[in-house]
Amino acid sequence: MGEESAKERQRRVVEAGGNWEEYVRLYLSEKLKNTNIEIIKGNEKEIKKRSEKLWKLLSLPLKSSPNIENVWGDIDLVAIKDELPITIISCKLSLHGRFTETLFWSLLYRMLTKIKVVLATPDAGRQQKEDEWVSEWGTPDNPTKDRLLAQSYLDGVYVENLKEFCRGIKEGQQTVFGGIVRPLQELPEDIIKWSKDISKFLTP
Repeated sequence: MGEESAKERQRRVVEAGGNWEEYVRLYLSEKLKNTNIEIIKGNEKEIKKRSEKLWKLLSLPLKSSPNIENVWGDIDLVAIKDELPITIISCKLSLHGRFTETLFWSLLYRMLTKIKVVLATPDAGRQQKEDEWVSEWGTPDNPTKDRLLAQSYLDGVYVENLKEFCRGIKEGQQTVFGGIVRPLQELPEDIIKWSKDISKFLTP
């Protein structure tokens, strides 16, 4: 997909209004523009209005409820092609508080639907001090618990260290990539690759 200039990234930050989820949606939509793959928001009502088939494929079955058959998971964004879901993209500014929620829904989606589930994050840091940035992911050789959990229960973690979303990050500091933790710029190509396999796993 090629390297982006700082000017291009800054333009997108402005367009997104400082919202990380919207930044990711804009980025992926731009990179996938000529592929017939759409990046849409995971709003249940909007998706059900758009396509009953897509809603059924994204909703999860309940076994013990006599009245409600399906439940909607924690979906920020979803990559789709021909009304089939390819990838659920959880967009989190930081892992504090909600990472376990992402892992829980990822486990369910991967078991019940075979849909890929990934996390997109700027790596806002562990915030041990206000003016100090320490990566939430550690390194491949010295991983944090979150990195180890991601390796077990996610299909990928995609990071872009934008200073607008990483308070306290200094020049030269960045997330250490390797294994499950990769640059955000690799996600569009992975979505394209996964889109070629969806018909094997999902029945229209």
